[in-house]
Amino acid sequence: MLAALKKHFARDWDRGAARSNDWAGEIVATLRPDALLDVGCGDGSKLYAYLNYKPKLFCGIEGSPSHAAQAEARGIKVTSIDLNGRWPYPDNQFDVVHCAYLIEHLHNTRLFAMETFRVLKPGGTAVITSENLASLLNLGAMALGYTPFTLANCCGWILGNPLGLHYQEEFPDYVKIDDPAFSGVTGHVRALTVPQAKELFDKVGFRTEAASIGLLPLPNSLGQLLERICYRRGHFLLIRATKPTQAA
Repeated sequence: MLAALKKHFARDWDRGAARSNDWAGEIVATLRPDALLDVGCGDGSKLYAYLNYKPKLFCGIEGSPSHAAQAEARGIKVTSIDLNGRWPYPDNQFDVVHCAYLIEHLHNTRLFAMETFRVLKPGGTAVITSENLASLLNLGAMALGYTPFTLANCCGWILGNPLGLHYQEEFPDYVKIDDPAFSGVTGHVRALTVPQAKELFDKVGFRTEAASIGLLPLPNSLGQLLERICYRRGHFLLIRATKPTQAA
């Protein structure tokens, strides 16, 4: 029974994650930025699936040396930093900042939002995906006395929730545990809710839209019908934040 539930859950999880990637990738492609920063760019392949051109300036931040090398081979200018600190870019440099499933790894989420605002040009856009702490899925886990799915990744070990897809499995350590970048690569530290995400990015100066999709553990077809009503209960958090044109 548990195996069947996990199979259903894995399928709809993948569908929700793919939809969130499409949401972000299609926004970036529509904006067609000349200067693009992909924070947590991985091997560099994600955004190229949506772009039909190469931005004049395409930068990435990536903590894994192997992934960074692959991204650089694709022509992305990659740097590795602790994303809980300052970013090595001048003010007002990028048209778009993209970040997929990374902010939940950071403890200094406030500084992340501030740095995103700083490096964007006036009128620029941040497109960010994450997981929603207040999702139906996480609420169900806590009702059973388990760790929320979003926070079960404890520094690369999945603990505290036997319903998790990778319960008690270990993920590869792409960086060493004592590396300063480790906290930004492995494990989930903080998860936002829909209203908290909007309030955070608004407070640093953005005009922010935040919502969520993927009403797990409901079946995908039913969940999509209810998303507009239950926009705070989806598992996949979507943030679109625009820097005002008059911002200096």
